[in-house]
Amino acid sequence: MTLSKELSEKAAKLTGILQDASRDGVVSIAYSGGLDSRFLAFYALKSGLKAQLIHVTGPHIAADETEQALAAARAMGLEPMLVAINPLEDPAIVQAGKNRCYECKKKIFSTLLERVAPSPLCDGTNASDQKVFRPGRKALEELSIRSPLAQANITKDEIRKLGREMDFPDPDQAARPCLLTRFPYGVVPSEQMLRAIAKIERFIALHPFGRTLRFRVRVPDSDGPQLHVERSSLPERPFEQLSRLQHDLRDEFPNLLGMPVEIFDTLSGYYDTRP
Repeated sequence: MTLSKELSEKAAKLTGILQDASRDGVVSIAYSGGLDSRFLAFYALKSGLKAQLIHVTGPHIAADETEQALAAARAMGLEPMLVAINPLEDPAIVQAGKNRCYECKKKIFSTLLERVAPSPLCDGTNASDQKVFRPGRKALEELSIRSPLAQANITKDEIRKLGREMDFPDPDQAARPCLLTRFPYGVVPSEQMLRAIAKIERFIALHPFGRTLRFRVRVPDSDGPQLHVERSSLPERPFEQLSRLQHDLRDEFPNLLGMPVEIFDTLSGYYDTRP
């Protein structure tokens, strides 16, 4: 690999951390199918370890996200354990307000720990996550979840760089946080609402213009969903393409009556910055 000395040292450290986190040569990983957990599984295999993947399903996870996660795992020769969890049925999560992510992570990872016990459980938290507001991280710390990428001080950009050097599939995969994050703290969406948001996002992701976008469909108020787009994913003059996308969304989802578009420098933390 043509890596810098610093990144080579981090990669070597990651190998050691994964070995320490293994039990009988097997690393247990909470696997969403996103870039971080997918790379962690890939790297564990490249390090000569076996990987046990545990994937959570529920109304807060888009069905196509689970399909893609399973396909990616199977391409590595792995078959994830599926664990069904419905956060909407847990009063602690529903009533948590700004602590929603903390309570949700606590519920999910407590359940996963029971499934893999007595083995340690790893997750895909990376060093970049430690620099931003992540209320769910407190729950991981309380449960002694291991985060090998963060322990090795490997950032999101470094995951992508390592991935490219190692022929890791789709190292530029965009993040897709859980569907509950599309709604303000204190709002309890129905399963039908979550499915509707997932359906709209899938349509955009498959749209000729939407394929290149980093975006979220959020419902910040009673006026309905908005399309939030990260500025860096837009072409220089995006307005004609955005207009076409809005037109196609109206055709596909007549009940939307149009969808406003807002452009942001970063998609992360939208509700954390609102009063």
